[in-house]
Amino acid sequence: MAEAKKIAVMNILEKENGVLDQVLAEQAKIRIAVTKKDWVGLQTSTDKIQKLTDEFVDLENKKELTIADTAFAQTPETAEATGQVRSKLIKSKVENKALGDYIRITKGFLQGVLDNVVPQRRNTLYSRKGTLVTPRPESVVIDQLF
Repeated sequence: MAEAKKIAVMNILEKENGVLDQVLAEQAKIRIAVTKKDWVGLQTSTDKIQKLTDEFVDLENKKELTIADTAFAQTPETAEATGQVRSKLIKSKVENKALGDYIRITKGFLQGVLDNVVPQRRNTLYSRKGTLVTPRPESVVIDQLF
């Protein structure tokens, strides 16, 4: 019985590793799509990552159910596979943070450029509910093709 559980957990861990490999590949495509401003590619990769994330969560739930019903002793094989999964999850987290930082920095730079090129009213505006509203730049048309 314990051997069957070990095999089942190893199969799940192998599938998780495969899913995470696909996620990391899609994250690389997202980084390229963002830097090249390929919004269709960005949307496609984002959709794929969402599906892969759902698949990973299902596998993780199966693994937890498999392990939970009896005492499961970790073996060197399962420990190595678990380490690979954790390593790939950390890589994915780092990639997400790097992309988020890039977007935040780019947004701040563009906002600074727009504030200098098209200065807006600096009056304090409030919404109907009394919250502070920051003024947004008005529409700007640039006579250039990018």
